[in-house]
Amino acid sequence: MIYLTGDTHCGADMGKLDTARLTSDDKLIIAGDFGLPFLPSDITEYEASNGEDGEYSNWIKYLREKPYTVLFIDGNHDNHDWWSEQEVSEMFGGKVQVHPHATNVIHLMRGEVYTIEDRKILTFGGAASTDRGWRIEGVSWWSKEEASDDEIETALENLERHDNKVDLIVTHTLPKSIIAQIPMFSRKLSPCRTADFLDEVLRRVTYQKWYCGHFHTDMDIPEQRVKVLYNKVVGITD
Repeated sequence: MIYLTGDTHCGADMGKLDTARLTSDDKLIIAGDFGLPFLPSDITEYEASNGEDGEYSNWIKYLREKPYTVLFIDGNHDNHDWWSEQEVSEMFGGKVQVHPHATNVIHLMRGEVYTIEDRKILTFGGAASTDRGWRIEGVSWWSKEEASDDEIETALENLERHDNKVDLIVTHTLPKSIIAQIPMFSRKLSPCRTADFLDEVLRRVTYQKWYCGHFHTDMDIPEQRVKVLYNKVVGITD
């Protein structure tokens, strides 16, 4: 069975994974801001201790011990420079990156359409950080957080190959038009190329359900069949 939840933030919000009794037959999708690794020091500390010491090492061990497969899309608070250097392979009919420190943890990349348990799933991570003015580029903020031309082109080409029809869409942020309609979300309505592009996805793609993270709340938006996730872990049953 496929489950989804919201941001885990380098382990800070990882406890919710213990609320669901998932098995080896299950897959859990994290809707961005996975954050492992996050700081460059996470990697240097991990390598220096051979994966034995430090907070990052502890969270990697925690994930490795899970019986299920952890799938995630990137958010704005992910180390995009590090992930851009990791090997790309194929799984579920699309491009993925298997975490080199936990092989049951898999990055679902931007603009790919996967077939997972007979469901077609479009994934598109990333967003603009509203707090980047208080962060340091290359340390706690990365310019690759936003959608690139190549990623947008990849998404459009893959969607066209699937006749612009998928079962599920999983993104970190939401289309700009949806954010603008919800007062508690519109405070995050800073310039965001990713949210602008997702408006195009909203216009052209037929889908059953759209899931996202980013907004640090759990909410249903029935008009657009959107479920915003943060603390909940929800299963796909229909």
